[in-house]
Amino acid sequence: MRSTADILIKGGTVLTMDPTRKMINDGALAISGNKIEAVGTSADITTRFEASKVIDARGKLVMPGLVNPHTHVLQVLLRGLAHDRELYPFLFNVLFPGLSQYTPDDARLAATLYCAEAIRSGITTIVDNGDQGRDDALAVATIDTYRQVGIRAVYARMFNDTVPDHLAKHIETIMHKESGVNHPADVIEDTEEALSQIESLIQRFHMADNGRIRVWASPFTAQFTTEKGLIRSAELAEKYNSMTAIHLAESHLDASMYGMTPTEYLHSIGFLSPRILAAHCVWLTEKDIRLFQIHDVKAAHNVICNHYIASGVAPVAKMTALGITVGLGTDDANVNDSVNMFQSMKIAALAQRAKYLDASVLTTEKVVEMATIDGARSIGMESEIGSLEPGKKADVILIDLNHPQFWPLNNIPSALVFQAYGSEVETTIVDGRILMEDRKLNFLGTDETFLYQQAQKASIDIATKARLTDLTRGWRRLGS
Repeated sequence: MRSTADILIKGGTVLTMDPTRKMINDGALAISGNKIEAVGTSADITTRFEASKVIDARGKLVMPGLVNPHTHVLQVLLRGLAHDRELYPFLFNVLFPGLSQYTPDDARLAATLYCAEAIRSGITTIVDNGDQGRDDALAVATIDTYRQVGIRAVYARMFNDTVPDHLAKHIETIMHKESGVNHPADVIEDTEEALSQIESLIQRFHMADNGRIRVWASPFTAQFTTEKGLIRSAELAEKYNSMTAIHLAESHLDASMYGMTPTEYLHSIGFLSPRILAAHCVWLTEKDIRLFQIHDVKAAHNVICNHYIASGVAPVAKMTALGITVGLGTDDANVNDSVNMFQSMKIAALAQRAKYLDASVLTTEKVVEMATIDGARSIGMESEIGSLEPGKKADVILIDLNHPQFWPLNNIPSALVFQAYGSEVETTIVDGRILMEDRKLNFLGTDETFLYQQAQKASIDIATKARLTDLTRGWRRLGS
């Protein structure tokens, strides 16, 4: 007698990403509840299981959902407004003024739009670095949207409680005072208040929905956070068995502090640990990389953003060669202009080849790992997601291979990195729930264009209130 599963996927090419990186032709998997019950050949699985929902995966690739360990979700409504700027002009002339005008309704709209794009391109898990988290209403609206949509999300509530002296004058010089953010200190929070709000969010939402929603502390950078703020953030991660997200060595202006690198400084105060997820890591020294290895610090590589704002190319190949865990992120939707891990995979591979003048320095197999199992490991969830194995959470995507760009199809990792567009993702399952099937998003109504119209209107309203641009006059943009 066959066992009963909730979902049976059969007939596809199954890329498991298990420890042996097994690939199964004419493969299948059974899903019961929110977990994978079994993985094997179609003949084996259909003999052992029956299900009310059967998905025919013939001509499709079945693989783990993509893990995006570093993004900023609400910024999607500022898309198209951040062109031609480096990091600090972007932060203080676009991002902070724009976010200051958001309402909870804007947050819900932005999170819904972001999730629609992410799920369409096979992303099932995100780490959202919530810049706007100081407003509890915005944070709650964002998290509630993730709960309703069904995506797996970490809300990393950001804060900064100081402005470094060596950057304050530079920031004041580049700021456009008409934007509403008139001084670097305008974005500073009180340390105790920020940490109290973060812990309150943790107590309310961390591990909600059977662990699908998590909350971390996210001190902005080593430079913009006091030692107290950094240490207390790390202590929250220990207390709640979670992690801490931080931006590290992103710009050349972030390459040193107190006569040392930010990584050396974080080491000196006892901040570095396996619970730290450091984003960007562009300006790391050889010593910094060794400190990452010693402390098992995880990294989130945001290659498109780093190119977009001209920060540089992170030494990812050196890091992975030393066994450092590096996940692949998309970062802000408005310093990338897309939420597409397939684009990130391709550019990550190409950038390392160009940086080191070595075509094999970061293989396509490694890049696919960065988007799946290494991404899961970077956020401390490798025992739950990132591969298709019995007992793991059922985060699964189906990619339709019946597109001209895939053929001839001679190497699956290479095809994913260099041939896929992302739009070939046909079905996305998170926690055993089908969020998209046959390219139809199940959490939206039938008229998706209404969502897009709402997003356009909200973007114009926010930009107008923040004095970011005049969107009614073609190419004209106020400020630089």
